[in-house]
Amino acid sequence: MKTPSKTDVAALFQSEDAIDLGISPESSDILIANLNDTNLPMCVGTPVEELESDDVTIIMFCIDASPSMNPVRDLLITTFNEVMVDGLRGAARKTANSIVVGGLAFSTRVRPLWGGGFKKLEDLPPLTKAEYDPSQGWSTNLFQAQLDALTAAITYATEVFSENGTPPKVIVVGLTDGDDNVGDANPDDVKAVVDGLSPELWKMPMAVFETGVRVNGRQIAEKTGFDVFEFAKGQGETDEDIRRRFRHMIGTLSSSVISASQAQVNTAPSQTFWQS
Repeated sequence: MKTPSKTDVAALFQSEDAIDLGISPESSDILIANLNDTNLPMCVGTPVEELESDDVTIIMFCIDASPSMNPVRDLLITTFNEVMVDGLRGAARKTANSIVVGGLAFSTRVRPLWGGGFKKLEDLPPLTKAEYDPSQGWSTNLFQAQLDALTAAITYATEVFSENGTPPKVIVVGLTDGDDNVGDANPDDVKAVVDGLSPELWKMPMAVFETGVRVNGRQIAEKTGFDVFEFAKGQGETDEDIRRRFRHMIGTLSSSVISASQAQVNTAPSQTFWQS
């Protein structure tokens, strides 16, 4: 997949199709200012003509790889592959060729998963230890990661809409064990973009899984506009308790993503909405 230029992506954000998807002039300015050498390789995807349906679902994963996630690294990799991805494939046997998946991992820096870009679900490689390695991180650049994930998803969604005329379903999925402690991005910018998007077309579930310190998931939701699921650490938890809680978290997040991916989109001349 060829990395697009900043000029080309900026033009997409300012197009009529982007406006129809909920990208306001304010959001467009925020997204254009955020374009950089890290997120531009994520702003590409499978050619629209290779997707087997106009009913496209775009899923973008935004996964915390800060050092505090190291104790659950192997569990995250296993459950992501076996519960999240296999669950999606099982639920979408007839539509897997119209579901595309991208992702990023974040610590101090944000980096793309699977080489960047959106791949068909059936072609998605497994998440591996080589790609997901929290031991290499330092801190939690959550807001920058959210903004990069939105930037990539909005770019590809606009391209899909421009090509086939049908607005895609978009699900930006977050997972973190802590609040932002870097400050590269302003949460007000994240929320401004999120608030401009139609909740009927865009879903943004985020799981907050405590590995150590307490995390105020509700505060993260208020600051960024993401829909937060909290999985707090219990007093006196054993290793088995942590594994059980983590699997429950991935299962809950997976069910949310599958439900959103199976929603049907109807379009009217002046309105787009989801039917459950």
